[in-house]
Order: sequence, then C-alpha cells, then structure tokens
Amino acid sequence: MKKPLLIPSVLFLFMLAPCLVSADVSVTLKLDRREATLADSIRLTISVSGSRKTSIRPVINGLEPFRVTPGGTSSRFKIINGQVSAGVDYSYVLQPRKTGKFGIGPARLTYEGKAIVSNMETLTIVEPIKSSGVDRGPIFLNATLGSTDVYVEEQTIYTLRLYFRVRIGDVSLNLPGTEGLTFKQLGKEVQYQGVHNGQPYQILEVRYAVIPSKEGEFPIRPSEMNLTVFQPGRRSPWGLFDDPFLSSPSGRARTVSSEPLKLNILPLPKEGRPADFSGMVGSFELDATLAPSEIKAGESATLTLHLTGRGNVNRMPDLEIPELARIKIYSDQPVLEVTEDEKGLTGSKAMKWALVPEEEGRYEIPPLSVSFFDTKNRRYSTIKTGPLSLSVLPGGDETVQAASGLPPGQTPVAPVKLAVEELGHDILPVHDSIKDLAAGSMSRTGGIVFWTVLIAPLFVYAATFLGLKLGKRSINSRAALRARKAAKNLARQCRHSDLCSNDLTSILRDYFNDRFRLSLGALTPKDAFEILNSNGINNKTAGRLRDLIKALEDAVYSGRGHEACDMGREIPGIIKLIEKDIR
Repeated sequence: MKKPLLIPSVLFLFMLAPCLVSADVSVTLKLDRREATLADSIRLTISVSGSRKTSIRPVINGLEPFRVTPGGTSSRFKIINGQVSAGVDYSYVLQPRKTGKFGIGPARLTYEGKAIVSNMETLTIVEPIKSSGVDRGPIFLNATLGSTDVYVEEQTIYTLRLYFRVRIGDVSLNLPGTEGLTFKQLGKEVQYQGVHNGQPYQILEVRYAVIPSKEGEFPIRPSEMNLTVFQPGRRSPWGLFDDPFLSSPSGRARTVSSEPLKLNILPLPKEGRPADFSGMVGSFELDATLAPSEIKAGESATLTLHLTGRGNVNRMPDLEIPELARIKIYSDQPVLEVTEDEKGLTGSKAMKWALVPEEEGRYEIPPLSVSFFDTKNRRYSTIKTGPLSLSVLPGGDETVQAASGLPPGQTPVAPVKLAVEELGHDILPVHDSIKDLAAGSMSRTGGIVFWTVLIAPLFVYAATFLGLKLGKRSINSRAALRARKAAKNLARQCRHSDLCSNDLTSILRDYFNDRFRLSLGALTPKDAFEILNSNGINNKTAGRLRDLIKALEDAVYSGRGHEACDMGREIPGIIKLIEKDIR
C-alpha cells in the first residue's frame, strides 16, 4: 500500500524540480591536467549547474594559444535525499600551438539577465620529450619526481603515468616502501590521451606528495601496477555479427614496473635559525583581525589569526597572546584544515581569542609572529601581524541595587507572600466522569458533514490507485512501442557500409535518447554503462557496448573520426541483447 502513495510524491517532486534547480546557477571550469606537451590533447570541461538549458553556451577566455574542437554536450539531473540538482557539461579538446604558461578562463554566461563567471585554471605547455628511438611497447609505467634535491620535510611530487594502447582492467598499485619517506595521494587518478615517441597512448596518471622526515640519500624502488590485459575475441564464422560467446574478451594478468629513482634530502641549516622555529617548511602567510575594534566596558572583542600556506602544514604551531594589562583573555580551540591539489598539501589554521577589558581606555594589541624555512628562497623567514588597537568606551550602570532608596545599614523588609489567584479556565473542559462519554455526546458532532469528511479520503485514495494502474498500463505500452521504434531505426541506419566513427557515435546517442527518453548531447562510455545498468542490463552486455563506444571515441580523438569504420556490424547484435534483457 506504500507504492501508490510514493508515486504521486515522486511525480510532484519532478514537477517542482525545474523551479528548484533554476534558482542558483553556477559555472565551473576544469582541465583534465595542468601540464602537457605540444603533442598532447587536453580536455576542457565547463560545468553549468542549476540549469539544463543547453542553449546557454559559455564564452571562454584564454583559448587563443590553442586549437579548440568541441567535444559534445551532456546534461544531468539527480534527486538525492530530496535534493534536486541539474546541469549541463560542455566538453572541448585543446591542442596547444606553443609552449608557455597560460591562464584558461574564466568562462562567462548570462542567465536570466545575470552574468555568471567561472574560476580560472593555469595550464603549462612544454616541449615533447625527445624520442629515445626505443619502442617501449603497448603498455609501460613511468615515474618522475618534481625535484630530486629537497630539504627535510619539504614536499616533492611523485608522479606515476601508465601508458597503454590496449584495453586493460583491474588495475592495482604497489608503492615502494621507503623508511623516512611519507607518500600522500593528491586527489583521484586522471586519464587522458597523450603521445610518446610519436605513438598515441591513453595515460592513467596518479600523483603523490612525498615528505621526507630525515636527511640523507634515499633510493626510491620501482612502483608496480598489477593489471589485466584483454585480448579481442574471435568473430563468428556463421554470420556478420560477433558471437557473444566467442567474442567475449579474454584477459591475462600482467605486472609493469617503473624505473628506480633517487631522492637527496638536505638538512635544514642551523645558521640563522629563529628561536621560535617550529619546524614549518614551505611557504606561509599570517593574517590577524580584531572585531569589533570599539566596544563598551563590560563587552568583549574577538581576535582571530589565520595561518595559511603550502608545505608540512601539520607543523603549524598554536600561537599564544602575551598577557595584556587590564584585559582578560579567553582562548578558543584552534581549527586546522588540510587540503590537497596537484601541487601538494595546503593548510589553514584558525586561532581565536575573546578579549574582555576590565576598564575603559585604548589598548594596543602587540604583533604576533611565526617563523618557517622558506623553500623558495632557501632561508628562514619570520612573518608578523600588523598593529591592532581596541577602544573601550564608558559603559552603562554595571549593577542595580536590590533595595534602592533605603538608608544605609537598614535591612530591607521581606516581600509579602501573595495568595494564588485564578486567572482563567482551560479552553476545553476536563471530563472527570465516564458519563461524559455517553452516546448522546457523539450525536452532537455531526450529521452529513462529519461522515463526508471521514469517508472522502477513502474515495480519493481509491480513485488515485485505479488511475495509477491504468496509467501504468498505458505507459508500459507506449514504452514498448518506443523501444521497438528505436531499435528498428538503429538497425536500419547501421546497414550502410560507409559509416564512420562520428556517424556511429551519433546513431548510438540517438538510440539512447529515443529508447530511454533522454536528452544527451554526447554519449560517453561511462554514461552508457551506467544507463544500461540502471535499466537492468547485465554487466557483460553493458560492458561490450561501453567498450565499443570507447573504441569509437578513440577513433574520433585520434583524427580517424571521418574514416570508414566496420564497427557498425557489431551494434545491432548488442542492441538485441539489450532489448532482450529489458523485457
């Protein structure tokens, strides 16, 4: 009995969703990496959240040094725990024309007369690595260090890149265990396309911050990635389409290793070390605010310090305020927040104190300081807050005399106890006898109005239940007709022998939009797999279509999108399996 009540609620949420998601529109600019070579392609994604109107196309600054190719549009709509979110993602492929460091963005759009601006990202383009003349094969692992000479507790970036030209899966990583070195992963792994020795590769990249705890020379042993390499299946000799049993990919386990590296850890210099040095290494800033700066006697002000920076942020000390004459100081618990990005670890520590002056006047808050080793300038540095002052004005009467007007020494007379006074009765009477529940009292409640109010909800519920049942049958019949039509259109279009990867990608996108009532501007392998899984398709069939779309996408981004492609033969067979699983 719960399902009929749940469906109207969900329908109501869907009707209400457009009002909810259009209230707050934001734009986010994202690059798949921050450093690339002249031979690479970089994926740029502009995410518009709060609106599904694909006609709102953003204008992007900073793209002059690149050749830009639109990569498609996809919309999204989610309801999670009653929270509605929607948006559109615009994808672009950037091919650099020259080397240098470039600012990408911001992206701008106008929505309902309001200008909305995104963030900016920095992209560094370098020369391609010179070809060694040695072909490392279809799959290999490469490791690099941001810097091989660092100080104790100075972080450097350890980057692993897996290059592959074959289909892989079940990837796991074994990092080298080295005493004195701590590895901290920076974000999630990213995947993109690149070129090595003139060969196109898919690249899986993962980055770590390496923090040494003691000086010396540390060899970093090779990292290892365990994975499965899949081989393509055989084609069925009885027809044009692959046999689902013969063509299922077979995989073999393989382990690839990176090259060994060496890290030289320098000791922190003793010369010029400040007395208050806490061990912080990196780059830091200190800021102080006092609010309010003018109060009355008896009130309090709040002094807030923010220590922010990049480096070994866990070494940020808890600063202390020196004793101040005629001011009571109450400290709050410091709060440390550590974040990470592609350059390493960053942190912010907030420290607060409540200052309560005991009398009026002007008070000077002395500067606070902290010292650290500056890795950029390779010397110790001390940062201080600016001068702060607090003005305390005269306050009001601090006490109120309990027996004002009495002569000194006279004891006030105790107050006279007043009798309890009845102010009124309760709104409803209190029944203290079972006689009050006699049948005669029920007859006063009501007649036809009472029974109408009592029975009407039952009729409304029954009518809603029947309507939903009939509507469900109608929806099922329409869905079956739409499915047959979508599959028929796809099979008819795939009969042409001169189809290219671009054509097949569009055909599959149209099939998904028609079959599942979507409005996708672009169909990615991940989207296809998730849509099929959510509709009950088994992982094997969904994985076959995902891999086929991935192969089509690879052909498009490698410049072969307009060449004739024979992958169209496989599509109708996979669609038949999908329709069979749905039924």
